[in-house]
Amino acid sequence: MLRQEPGATQLGLADRGLLSLVDELLLNIIDQIDSHKTLCNLAATCIRFQGLVEPYVWRNLLVLRGAHARSIAVALDSREERVDYIKELSIRYKDDYKDGIAELNHFMGLMGKLRHLTLESPCPNNSEWRSGVYFDGWSTIDYTNLLTSAVYPRQGLPLALPCLQSLTLHSHGAGDRKFSLGRAVAMFRHPTLRKITLSCLNFDGNMSLDDIPEDDRKSTPLQSLTLVECNVHVPFLAVVLSLPKALKELSIGERLHTFPECEPSMNPSTRTSSKQFLVALQQQAHSLQRLTHIGGHIGYQTPREIDPEGSTRLQSLTRLEHLELGLESSLYYYLRQNGFPPALKTLKMLDTAISLNASHDLRSLLEIVFRSLTSLVTEHLPAYLPKDFTLHMNFADHPFFSQLFFMEEVEEQNHIIATYFLNRPTVYKIATILKSSNSRFCISREKFSSGMSYIPPYMHGEELPVEEMMYDSDDYWRFNGYDYQTMDDEQLRGDFREQNRLFLCINCREHGLGVDQCLHLGDGSACLPCRIVHARACVYERIANEDTVSPVDLEAD
Repeated sequence: MLRQEPGATQLGLADRGLLSLVDELLLNIIDQIDSHKTLCNLAATCIRFQGLVEPYVWRNLLVLRGAHARSIAVALDSREERVDYIKELSIRYKDDYKDGIAELNHFMGLMGKLRHLTLESPCPNNSEWRSGVYFDGWSTIDYTNLLTSAVYPRQGLPLALPCLQSLTLHSHGAGDRKFSLGRAVAMFRHPTLRKITLSCLNFDGNMSLDDIPEDDRKSTPLQSLTLVECNVHVPFLAVVLSLPKALKELSIGERLHTFPECEPSMNPSTRTSSKQFLVALQQQAHSLQRLTHIGGHIGYQTPREIDPEGSTRLQSLTRLEHLELGLESSLYYYLRQNGFPPALKTLKMLDTAISLNASHDLRSLLEIVFRSLTSLVTEHLPAYLPKDFTLHMNFADHPFFSQLFFMEEVEEQNHIIATYFLNRPTVYKIATILKSSNSRFCISREKFSSGMSYIPPYMHGEELPVEEMMYDSDDYWRFNGYDYQTMDDEQLRGDFREQNRLFLCINCREHGLGVDQCLHLGDGSACLPCRIVHARACVYERIANEDTVSPVDLEAD
């Protein structure tokens, strides 16, 4: 917790007890309290504690209901200094609780010490969107005027939000301004803003590069820009990327989920399929360290405009260390044309868009993924890779995974994933090629522990996905926690054949299967349990007593 500066109190020190301590010692004690309710109770004990504790009480505010917003407005109106105590404010309400939220509008413009602001108004993310109800909500917080006045103050008034460092905006305007940034584009010229996250908006504005004076370029402190489920207008992206001194992180997530009024433009010259996309990115080539691009819904993608210099432009991002791309991204095309940035340490591939398009067609999805990765490492890797380079394949939450929740045994779930979802021979091939270059191959998947999935951006109260590692080439034979070497390592099997130590387990013998189906090794190691009900495969067992199992005639087999 941040330390508050000790201040003079109006009352003298008490003769004994807690209040006999000087302010600095009391603040050290208050620093250790992380319960908001406890802080409020302490502030209510006496005037001295009220003066010391109130800055902690008001430092972080989370507003979920209009009734709470009204109470805050009354409290701020009664003591003006409370406005300056607020360092972080999150307003994240549902439509049923919007009445009263607007009463904070006046006070937000006065929060001169506010550093972190989150605005999340009702949207059809996981409610109306799922049920097909028409989306007609809008933000009762006037964020457009607030952000405009933070850069262009009204006559006679100081700048609003002069200390703002991070902004997360998931709000919408009324009527035909539902997805428009409008005058809120002023945020990109804010003198202290370092991190911006925008969701479910049209990333567009009535600006062009010609409108930006030379003195304004490379002038803002913005270091991180994240777009989630946005329709991206590349000419406007070029304007925005011309302003920061040194942008370090850029994440562009185009719309995967659309409904009337928010479909992306089908003009290829303004989309990320345009060759101007890489030209825009090059403006931050001197500083960009992390870049993410998801190309959006397959059905709304426009034809790629081939840029003969595209691979060179991508290579010009000389500081780029971490790159995350959807398999559909136009940047992936140039990466495969010998366009690897020279400092790249991690390449993470995302199947989000093609997974959504494939729906339940698991076979097609996996064929696309593993064929693409195989050709990438066999045909398109650069001659030199940075030491410890990692190729990482991340699978989105797929209907296939949801079906596993009907199986009680985690062991069964994991083995089915390793058998039917992960193409182990192909994985070994990719891993072997990368290991020869001192590189690493990983596979992970997004997972919702409850079994119910959500779509980004994840709103207040929604479960966040976790990333579960399914394979890491540093542990070459292990998938989902199980070692498959006894099943997949032909050299090991050959060694045991020569030593006459390959045995047929009881279950396989009863089912009339040969040793190649059983794959049991008599080396004293435990066999892998296999309980795939639909495939009616046998259950591999560890045979402790070798007298009950006769060696197989390897020559005859």
